[in-house]
Amino acid sequence: RVRGFVVSVTPGAELWRHGVTPAVMRGLSLAFSVIARLCAVEASEEETSETCSKALGFNESSGPKDRSYQDLTFCDEHHERTCCERNHTKQVRSLFAGFSHERSGRCAQMARLAFCSVCDGDVGTGSKAQENLVILCPSFCRLWFESCAEDFFAPGTGGAGSVAPCGPSALVCSPLSEITKDSAAFCQGAGFQVAELEDGDEPCYDGVPASKMRGKAPRAPYSPPKRKEPTIWSRAMDAWRRGSRRCINFLEDNAPGFAIAIVAATVAWNLIARG
Repeated sequence: RVRGFVVSVTPGAELWRHGVTPAVMRGLSLAFSVIARLCAVEASEEETSETCSKALGFNESSGPKDRSYQDLTFCDEHHERTCCERNHTKQVRSLFAGFSHERSGRCAQMARLAFCSVCDGDVGTGSKAQENLVILCPSFCRLWFESCAEDFFAPGTGGAGSVAPCGPSALVCSPLSEITKDSAAFCQGAGFQVAELEDGDEPCYDGVPASKMRGKAPRAPYSPPKRKEPTIWSRAMDAWRRGSRRCINFLEDNAPGFAIAIVAATVAWNLIARG
């Protein structure tokens, strides 16, 4: 302290005072840079080592990709890290549409999350799947079952606990809780596997997208589909439709005038004929 002022020592000067020279500081900076690069390379190699599962119907020559704002049509929560392509999301939507027929909102939402699990990045690589079946965590399966317990289903043909949508062709429909009390049997009957333990050695899907835990995957290359040039026939039909529409609009706008003109012409014709 000099004349009431505090003399501060800069970090560099403080290090120098303890024997750390500028050369040593440059060496430390270079070492940290090398370590950071090695970590980045290791993370990149881990990303590229993951490949999508052929058993689940995915392209095994590629890993999960970020396909957000591209051409996927369903399962938005997984678009940032997924093996699904456009045709896969269309298949999932079709499965969900059949299963969610006349369901309560809560049951339908849980069914959507369950069927969309196939588009999860970790499921897509097979780490949360067995062969071609998604492995659900017991808590997720139980929550799905409880959400649909009062909804009506028809007994399925896949064994005990399996259910089918209660559609127009179903002969007998009952609340799910009357068909089965076993949540695992319900999920297995819907086409899923259920892990034996919540936190066991077997990874399972708990409803949290892989992108929330691991971040976005590398961006997938994408080119928006080009608009097809109209043919001569389609241009002619468009012109005919536009002309017809204008003609109809003209007649509708001038209908009272045409009616008066027709009446006047008829009266005039009768007067001339009598004369």
